[in-house]
Amino acid sequence: MKLKIKVCGSCGEFVQGFFNGEPILITCPIEKFSTVTISDEFGGVEGLGEKSLAMLKKFGKLKFGIRLETELPRGKGMASSSADLAAVAKAVALSFGKNISAEEIAKLAASIEPTDGIFFNGVVAMNPVTGKFLKNISVPEKYAVAIFDYGGEVDTVKFNRRSNFQIPALDDVLNFEMVEKSALANQEILHKKFLAEIISYAKSIGAVTVNVAHSGTVIGIFFHNDDLNIDKKISEIARHFDFIKFLMKTRINF
Repeated sequence: MKLKIKVCGSCGEFVQGFFNGEPILITCPIEKFSTVTISDEFGGVEGLGEKSLAMLKKFGKLKFGIRLETELPRGKGMASSSADLAAVAKAVALSFGKNISAEEIAKLAASIEPTDGIFFNGVVAMNPVTGKFLKNISVPEKYAVAIFDYGGEVDTVKFNRRSNFQIPALDDVLNFEMVEKSALANQEILHKKFLAEIISYAKSIGAVTVNVAHSGTVIGIFFHNDDLNIDKKISEIARHFDFIKFLMKTRINF
């Protein structure tokens, strides 16, 4: 017996704030993953942290070995914990013969910590505190994203969901102006050096938009996939703003 489940992480959030008095975020899933393997080929528990173990305990005693591996750095606001929790929940449920839904995962994850909702398909608006799904948000293409890091780590639970940004509307299509406003509004909560200047410069060389991890250290700079000069532009940004470190290039996952 062997099964493997992958759940994507995120590059922060496209938008985070309040809508009609309810805490809301719009997810930013990326093609980097946490992977859980359950198998009778090995025993014990490998790679699970405190939160993942809490999720495992919700399902009872597991008869097989379980291993968690991740491509997502910790403490950066890349939904590493949410991806871990979801991968554990889905894999363990399947090992017991149950195909658990994203809505069920959301409730379980939110009972442990505020969740980023990256286990829903595509880009969605959701309540990170309760795990409630609100709606799917259309994105025109699977944009390339260059992820830059300000360094260090942030206690993502301590800083989580504190932005008072008032979301004017939950549009059917992702609103790039609102993405940038949300990022700048969060400066009062978790300041990122020269963020406005980075956004302005990135857009001047052809970036589509810029987002942040509202409770983390990373920012995402988005480009059209058919842009043949993405690598050159990443180098230009890194040279102009040498206090941020280029972390990785990936794409939106949907």
